[in-house]
Amino acid sequence: MKSDIKSKIKDIPLSPGVYHFLDENGLVLYVGKAKNLRNRIKQYYMKELGRGPGIENMVRLAADIRFVETESEIEAVLLEADIIKKLKPKYNIRLKDDKSFYLIKIIKEDFPSVELVRFRNVDRKDKSAVFFGPYPAGEALKTSLKFLRKIFPYRDCSKTKFNMAKKKKRTCIYGDIRVCSGPCAEWVNKSQYNKNILMLKSFLKGRKGEIVKKLEREMNQLSKTHRFEEAALVRNKLSALGHLKDVAVGIRDDVFNAENILFKRIECYDISNISGKFPVGSMVVFTNGKPDTDEYRKFKIPENLVGESGDSDLSRIKNVLERRFGNDWPKPDLLVIDGGEMHLRVAKDLLKNINLSIPVISISKGPARKKNDFHFSNRDIAQYFMNDQALTNITIASRDEAHRFAIGFYRKLHLKDMFAE
Repeated sequence: MKSDIKSKIKDIPLSPGVYHFLDENGLVLYVGKAKNLRNRIKQYYMKELGRGPGIENMVRLAADIRFVETESEIEAVLLEADIIKKLKPKYNIRLKDDKSFYLIKIIKEDFPSVELVRFRNVDRKDKSAVFFGPYPAGEALKTSLKFLRKIFPYRDCSKTKFNMAKKKKRTCIYGDIRVCSGPCAEWVNKSQYNKNILMLKSFLKGRKGEIVKKLEREMNQLSKTHRFEEAALVRNKLSALGHLKDVAVGIRDDVFNAENILFKRIECYDISNISGKFPVGSMVVFTNGKPDTDEYRKFKIPENLVGESGDSDLSRIKNVLERRFGNDWPKPDLLVIDGGEMHLRVAKDLLKNINLSIPVISISKGPARKKNDFHFSNRDIAQYFMNDQALTNITIASRDEAHRFAIGFYRKLHLKDMFAE
């Protein structure tokens, strides 16, 4: 560990926040969030835990560390996204080309709705809404919004659903549990509703301090005019904001967990058929080590497909991969194929032909599906897997999930055919 960084770590606070690694020229290399800044940063220098080449190189170049404390994990999640968006650090690779991250979309209308949308689905020219993000920590963001919605209630329904509820003057379940202030049932007027939206926007911009001061002034004014019930509601908001520090949103301070694996987007493929009938292919995606079901894809394959090799199974995996890379979907960091060395070779050759450089592994399981024999596209990938048990476990899980997904699709088609007869 570099001596200047080592001396700094012991003085870093144990609070949540966002940290920056900088090179010797002061250029920000990487930005991350932490629930405990000191513990998180210390993890980068515990070599015995094993790390991916991306982290190794970033740590080697780091000459300084800076950090910003936050009062809560929620604020760390929001601040991290804001800083990454502004600085575009070199080693925050996925934010530059991964369109699957979430944005918070607040639609401009009388009673604005708030929703989460995928970055890839957003029209950059859309002026009908305000966007916040993108956020690399999807699950943490969802948890954060669930809590913030209790403080700043909002609707997330479509305009059609809102208008239908407005005719009935009846809220949905979100109104009943008070995470929506019920504009459809006229529980609030336009001014009251938009006051909450403005505070939510301010919070997303990192202006919690301003919100607290405004609420304190409002509460005092309401108390002076003996509007005690309204003052109590404002007091409740202040209390909830004060308890943000007690809310855990899933930030982990282990640098070497799945969230920080170099291969952020892992795609796994499997083929399923019985005696050549109803051959299907599946593509499952693991993002940050977790199944990303929105990204799953199914493929119907022609039954008479036999390629140059004469092996229909190899031809089918080739067919699926050709169709996958014929689409403008996010580029994977790692391909996993359910199969042996021949399946690996098919994938490698296809990627070479379309000028893509993506690591590939295959996992053969044997007739009883009890084996996990790994085959690698090159020695570097093999060496990386030898030093990373977490990644090994994730790829096995992705293989099993791809098999499950393919079998489910096959059974659906088979059942449909049986009833058709």
